[in-house]
Amino acid sequence: MALSRCIQKCAPSDKGELAILTNPNSSEIGGHMSESIPNSGFQTAMSVLSHLYLSPILGRLIRANVPDLLDGGAVDSEELAKQAGLHPLSMVRALRALTAFGAFREVAPGTFANSETSSLFRHDGGLRNYALFATSEQFLKSAIALGHSLDTGQAAHDHALGQKVWEYFRDHPEDNEAFNRGLAEIRTDEQAAIAAAYDWNGVQSVVDVGAGAGALLASIVAGNPGVRGILFDRPDVLPDAEHLLKRRGVRERCELVGGSFFEPIDVQGEVWILRQVLHDWPDAECRSILKRCREQLNSGDRLLVVEMVPVPGQPDAGIALLDLVMMMFGGEARQRTEAEYNQLFASTGFGPARAIGTGTAFRILEAKPG
Repeated sequence: MALSRCIQKCAPSDKGELAILTNPNSSEIGGHMSESIPNSGFQTAMSVLSHLYLSPILGRLIRANVPDLLDGGAVDSEELAKQAGLHPLSMVRALRALTAFGAFREVAPGTFANSETSSLFRHDGGLRNYALFATSEQFLKSAIALGHSLDTGQAAHDHALGQKVWEYFRDHPEDNEAFNRGLAEIRTDEQAAIAAAYDWNGVQSVVDVGAGAGALLASIVAGNPGVRGILFDRPDVLPDAEHLLKRRGVRERCELVGGSFFEPIDVQGEVWILRQVLHDWPDAECRSILKRCREQLNSGDRLLVVEMVPVPGQPDAGIALLDLVMMMFGGEARQRTEAEYNQLFASTGFGPARAIGTGTAFRILEAKPG
């Protein structure tokens, strides 16, 4: 299961988006109406969630259901604070800060309404679950401890919380649910593009290893009526996969199998997928995962590794931020270059990969048994 499939969209993609994070004068927040930043709601939402000061207050407002309370229209701050159970003055100050960055609107003095951005954080808004993860105590404590990773090469998360990330998710099922559903929320469009980028002609079975909730597998199966899907992930992840595959209308054509990809994987398929799995692990663990897949592949089968692939000398803000998240949660886990992936393939029984563009931040590396 991939740990972070969203950081490409969290990064400022242009100077206008960067201004959202650095220029508090981008909108009027005086005693009259404030205007949203001229940017898409999704981009603004992801930028605010990545802001050191704004992320904690936004998380508390979301958990207090403020975006839902504003769903019917503007509400006076006194009444809103009472309904949300928040300190009135502190809530007004927090909302005014967020209006300056495009989240929420002050339509009259002390009266607030949703913006395009804050509407995304409603229960059915499409970004609530990811926001819960990105503003969680787990995420914020880990970010603060990134200096430990620089000193030791170890995961900041493990140092800050005393557990590996998957152990933490096991012991905190609500956080695990928000994480898995949040990943499915933010990558729906990209999953469809990735699925469409590969030629599935003649393929009858696809094994998605570490698939999480199964958003990519759902896109593949939905777009290819002759394909049967096998979703392989930890047993505690499978209920979320059950939910998503049913919602996408492909559950009857997918088999759910629980297990660990560090142990024998007792399934068969023509095309195997590792989507944002290898970036979660250092080299030794990556080799173990690849060997387990290779054990099950026949000579004509294929492995598709779907990752953001950095190009040395061509900096990319999204990939760079994702790489820091991987350091935060996985220590030496990282975004690898194509050459680094080919080194892993060569050491685990695969030939050199064929790189396939997807029209997104991701590339497909197709490797066949060597």
